[in-house]
Amino acid sequence: MDLSDLLPADTASADATRALGRRLAARLNPGDVLAMRGDLGAGKTPLAQGIADGLGLDGASVTSPTFALVQEHGDGALLHLDLYRLDTPDEAATLGLDELLDGDAIALVEWPDRAATWLPAHTVWLRLSHLGGDGRRVEHVTADP
Repeated sequence: MDLSDLLPADTASADATRALGRRLAARLNPGDVLAMRGDLGAGKTPLAQGIADGLGLDGASVTSPTFALVQEHGDGALLHLDLYRLDTPDEAATLGLDELLDGDAIALVEWPDRAATWLPAHTVWLRLSHLGGDGRRVEHVTADP
């Protein structure tokens, strides 16, 4: 997926990060997987909310799935996964990660490095970072740390 005309992008607020997510959603197709790297508070959830909005779903219903690990939106059209609580990559097997990511749902994966070997080869890797205050940067990066 060529995102060179969209990323890198700097945003100045959560609303601007959601707007970027809406523009990113226009590029997504069923079965796409976005791996979103970033520290706590780097903007992963606002970006996911914007993507949901851009897909015609209720972005306000998208919250950090830390305790549920997986949230489905739009009758399974969008999966939002948070792998933060995985201790080892092998725990991805108990979650059924390979089966979840082998369908038509668009999948957004937070903390993807916890199970990077389980992500499909077509995964698009994003890095989100703080710029200070409410500023955030979203970049398209390779899978390697």
